[in-house]
Amino acid sequence: MDEKRIKKLLSLSTRGHHLATTPSRIDHALFMEAKQNRYDPEDNLSGSFPLNVAENQVMALVIKAKLMTLLKNNEMPDWVMGYTHYLGHPEVRMMIARFMEQHLCDCTIHPDTLGLSAGATAIVEVTAFLLANPGDVVVIPAPAYPMYTNDFGIKAGVSRYDLQTHDNLQEIGTKAPVTTDLLEHAWATLKAEGRCFKILLISSPDNPTGCRYEEDQLRALARWCIEHQVHMIVNEIYGLSLIDTTHRDHPSSAHGQDEYVSFAKIMEEFASDYLHLWYAFSKDFGMSGLRCGVVHSLNKGFIAGLENINVPHMVSNMSQWMIKEMLSDDEFIKNYIEQNKKQITRSYQWVVVALKLLDVPFIPSRGGIFVWIDLSSYLDADSDEAEIALWMNIYKQTGVLLTPGLEFKHSKKGLFRMVYTAVSFDHLKVAVERLSAYLGQFKIR
Repeated sequence: MDEKRIKKLLSLSTRGHHLATTPSRIDHALFMEAKQNRYDPEDNLSGSFPLNVAENQVMALVIKAKLMTLLKNNEMPDWVMGYTHYLGHPEVRMMIARFMEQHLCDCTIHPDTLGLSAGATAIVEVTAFLLANPGDVVVIPAPAYPMYTNDFGIKAGVSRYDLQTHDNLQEIGTKAPVTTDLLEHAWATLKAEGRCFKILLISSPDNPTGCRYEEDQLRALARWCIEHQVHMIVNEIYGLSLIDTTHRDHPSSAHGQDEYVSFAKIMEEFASDYLHLWYAFSKDFGMSGLRCGVVHSLNKGFIAGLENINVPHMVSNMSQWMIKEMLSDDEFIKNYIEQNKKQITRSYQWVVVALKLLDVPFIPSRGGIFVWIDLSSYLDADSDEAEIALWMNIYKQTGVLLTPGLEFKHSKKGLFRMVYTAVSFDHLKVAVERLSAYLGQFKIR
């Protein structure tokens, strides 16, 4: 690093220096590189496949077309150009509440229990700031989303504790493996260390495993958290991106289509200040660029505090208005959800068929837009270094960019997440073909 660069960094605060010298995630730079060098069958045959960031590209054109039509055929209301309510425009929150009632939660959602922030990341940050003190701990079942470390830690100062629920993929099926016994163990461990277990965060469907929490699990975990005065948050950002489990190749197919149960129903049942739900339009609707995250809480103090802290995190009024108009079209939303399920299931099946042919272990997904795969048999050694070396070699040899398990804080080495909706289905087929050819050469030896 040159002297001028060092002097500039010394002008920053301690946290500013840390942020300037520490990548937000290990695969960020490669993602930007791969995104600028995307595969194209006509113009860039040697291009890359950025399958490491959770984007829903298989439905992006449908949403884009809908938004373009809305902009063309609707007059923008006056409120879009000025300031609005810090929690989100009342009409928008009312429409989102109706949408959640009908399509996600299957229970009553009052607009006054909702707050909107500029994306899921902002929702995480403001929630952590309001629910926990600096030094408190959020317990998250491993493997888990890499960016939670920064989202909870940078501003709110909340520490991440990764709860190891299993060692090998074969130990779990499609049901999430978190139990109250594991929570008791984490509670005792943290207490012995003089640390405060303040928040339990789970995702359903889970990122990256695709597991889902069933109603009895949610109820048991909620009861434990209330008894221990721990805030329980369920992230349902993939709540409408469900896999068709009736497909003959899915482990759950013999039991028919299983029902998705939203945590909102448990919240309604317990009516507790310690239960909260997150949602956003970035994944199910592929609208990450519009930046609209949602928190649902029956804790009136939390909502009042959110109204204050949310000022620098408010959702653009333009985004709010377009989302409101989109959600008001009931027929479009119903058809979109059905089509989204079909498209992500098709992409998912294409990937897992290839994995089965290679005898590569993976967790059967019930939701989400990714598959969690075990490439540990391809490692030269059982180490982080070997995992990173394999990850880089796959990218250099095939152009397929995955996310290494190291980022997800799981104890086992050689696990990777593949986002199968990050490219179109036709491009996914090419990516899977190249990855299969790369892995297949090791099986031949």
